[in-house]
Amino acid sequence: MDSIYTFGLLSCLLFQGVAGKVNVSALMTHLFANYHDDIRPVCDGNKPIEVRIGLALRQIIELNEPKQLLQINAWLRWSWEDCNLMWNASEFDSIDNLIVPVTKVWIPDITLYDNAGSTVEGVKDYRLSIGSSGSMAYNFPTVITSLCQVDVTYFPFDTQTCSLTFGSWAYHGLQLNITNRSVSGDLTSFVSNVEWDVKAINIVRHVIYYGCCPEPYPDVTFRIVLDRKPLFYLLNLMFPCMLITSVACLGFLLPPDSGEKVSLEITVLLSLAVFLLVVSETLPPSSESFPYIGVYFLCAMFLVSVSCLMTVVVLNLHYKGNHGKEIPKIVRHIFFDVLGKLVRVKTPQKSNASVSPSPTTPKIIEVQAFDFERKTNGLENVKQNRKKSDDTTMYENNKNSISTDSDSILNASEFIHILRKQLDSLSKIERFMRDHSKWEENVAEWQLLGQVVDRIFLIFFILISFITTITIFVQTSSN
Repeated sequence: MDSIYTFGLLSCLLFQGVAGKVNVSALMTHLFANYHDDIRPVCDGNKPIEVRIGLALRQIIELNEPKQLLQINAWLRWSWEDCNLMWNASEFDSIDNLIVPVTKVWIPDITLYDNAGSTVEGVKDYRLSIGSSGSMAYNFPTVITSLCQVDVTYFPFDTQTCSLTFGSWAYHGLQLNITNRSVSGDLTSFVSNVEWDVKAINIVRHVIYYGCCPEPYPDVTFRIVLDRKPLFYLLNLMFPCMLITSVACLGFLLPPDSGEKVSLEITVLLSLAVFLLVVSETLPPSSESFPYIGVYFLCAMFLVSVSCLMTVVVLNLHYKGNHGKEIPKIVRHIFFDVLGKLVRVKTPQKSNASVSPSPTTPKIIEVQAFDFERKTNGLENVKQNRKKSDDTTMYENNKNSISTDSDSILNASEFIHILRKQLDSLSKIERFMRDHSKWEENVAEWQLLGQVVDRIFLIFFILISFITTITIFVQTSSN
């Protein structure tokens, strides 16, 4: 008994399967016996076919700013009515839906106007659903590469809007009326991107009259609003640029005698040039819009270039005193008495005292020389008086004394000559020490002037850098 029941059940199932297969085959034969997939289905006179288009964004693959191309993974959803593919479901075992290859039916020639590829990928590779009332639903995934005009003015805080415009290329609006399925795109299946946030997908329908044809041509535009995530660029572009620019301040604090002031500024300038090249590679080569971050890099390069010039000026002032040129009084007053106090640089008062030998030494030597000269003249007078005396005996008695006095006179003359030479030497030494002291004082003043100017340039550089940075951040973040 059980075997009979099992056999009956299997027979019933087999009969239903065969009958269902026969019904589907009969339905396919009924629908496609006289169907032409290359002819637009027209059943109600000149009434256009209503084609509804929708888009579900799956993933942002890439937004190439230099080439201005957007590549996305999307699901396209098309629906329309085909009056040649209608049937009575009750006549075919209640079959109200049929899945067929897309190559067997007519589909609208929906084209992406700004397509950067050959065609819409996958449009002829999948299957569509046919309803018993003639409703056609074709949903298929595709990779779209479209042109996208990129505005990088506020990079990396920019927001980009890429438009995908779909329309029929062969049929005008009186034959194919294209409309949108919803008021916005579908983001429920969107996979987040590491660089971009999708804020919205707005849909706008246009009806355009071209110069070639009098008929209207409707299209549906999907506007994808992308908001860039700026953290990566802040950490890899902005922060290093700010750090390198701040390093340029060390060039003003470096002593001129180190010989590395200009080398440091040139190194900073080259580093900023490399960063500007990195930024330019990620931006479109357009003269219509230039990013504020590029302006910031250019300002930083300009400031560092000016700092090189300032450093050369400081070094020139630092070593100008070696040539013996004195600082003008007006310059000394402005930079020492006024600006030096403002920038907190100590400017010692100029001393009137000069380093010289003891002033009493030449006077003592002169007095001693005068005494010796006077004694010498007295001895010579004694000698002449004694020669005039007729007393031979007196002359003989004083002969030894006069001889002794003559030797003393000769020794005194030599001593006076030596003292006069010493006096001349001391005078030269005094003049040399006075001139050298004045030279050293002049060199110290020029070095002090260079220090004051260096401090002024440092304050100027910090203020301009700070103002430029704040201005750029305010401009970019206000987008």
